Amino acid sequence: MEPVFALSYSEYAAANMLAHYFKAKDGYSLFVPTSRQEKGIDLLLTKRRNDQLACLSFQVKSSRTYTPPPPKRQTTQRFTYYTWFNTFAVPERADFFLLFGLYPADQNRTKKVRSSWWNSLILAFSHAEMQEFIANVKTRGGKRDPMFGFGFDIPAQVALTRGDSGRSLKDFSEFILPKKVSGIITALDERLK
Repeated sequence: MEPVFALSYSEYAAANMLAHYFKAKDGYSLFVPTSRQEKGIDLLLTKRRNDQLACLSFQVKSSRTYTPPPPKRQTTQRFTYYTWFNTFAVPERADFFLLFGLYPADQNRTKKVRSSWWNSLILAFSHAEMQEFIANVKTRGGKRDPMFGFGFDIPAQVALTRGDSGRSLKDFSEFILPKKVSGIITALDERLK
């Protein structure tokens, strides 16, 4: 093993967000694999109850956000931010998937160096939800699309902008991390039974 350990920013930010919702005082702990050979797992979340320990594995996928140029026609609607992900084989080892996007919280600011200038969007999918989602990522012609993406103006309202053959802008707001916390808690509690 190499003597240098590095964590990507997306994994670091996702771990911080998980730590915000899953407090140590409530029996939760977060772990990061230190080996690059640990394919499919970026973070581990555990819950301890008495002598029992339950664990969930997370894989983090990240995208920067893109802001499109103003539309040529006034009738064209665009989101303020877009993410862009490559489709991937859903690894069996991951219990949950976190899709991470970093975006400027206030585009009107001129200095982009402060950490408070940046914000993140995290969508959370269970293994079954991610398998179903990836299986249905299609082009307009109905073929497998190698990419998918989401658009949003505010992080509480997210729509699928690429990967839907009908281009219906399907609402994915139910997948933002705060709305998935209870499902993650339930998954851990089921493993403690």
